[in-house]
Amino acid sequence: MNRKRSVLMLFVAAMVWTLMPGVRAANSPTFRDCALPANFDPDFVQLSGVTVGADGSLSVIPSQNSVQMVASESSDPGDSAGHDTLNVTVSAADVPTQSVSGAAVGHVTLAVPLIGSGQGRKYTLSWSATFDNGQHMCPSPVTPANTAPEPFVISVHH
Repeated sequence: MNRKRSVLMLFVAAMVWTLMPGVRAANSPTFRDCALPANFDPDFVQLSGVTVGADGSLSVIPSQNSVQMVASESSDPGDSAGHDTLNVTVSAADVPTQSVSGAAVGHVTLAVPLIGSGQGRKYTLSWSATFDNGQHMCPSPVTPANTAPEPFVISVHH
């Protein structure tokens, strides 16, 4: 029954999307909108523990050794009962690539390591998430704001 409901939700969302082509979900420097077309089922991924510059750049101080990422179901009634996963890969020059992942009901929170944090280093946090018991992937062709991966890039500054 859940699979039929998910397929029906995607079909309805696609139909609404074709009728409302001007509607787009919004990303920000620390937020990735994983809503389906027409902002249906607004699940999301959010980064915290960074400073956002006036130009939207992200930074941390040299002594900081982690940031936090959350993948969360929307606040739609009943949606918070869905099982979510979040996978994050951290890469930077001259340090080993790190991967962290987690799964939970309603939302997943991960401490993402920044190994070898030092002045001038730049980290790329690539991520993927699933929502609604694995029926809603992000990024994917059905998440208008994130059809392709859009990683978070963090620089180390004083």
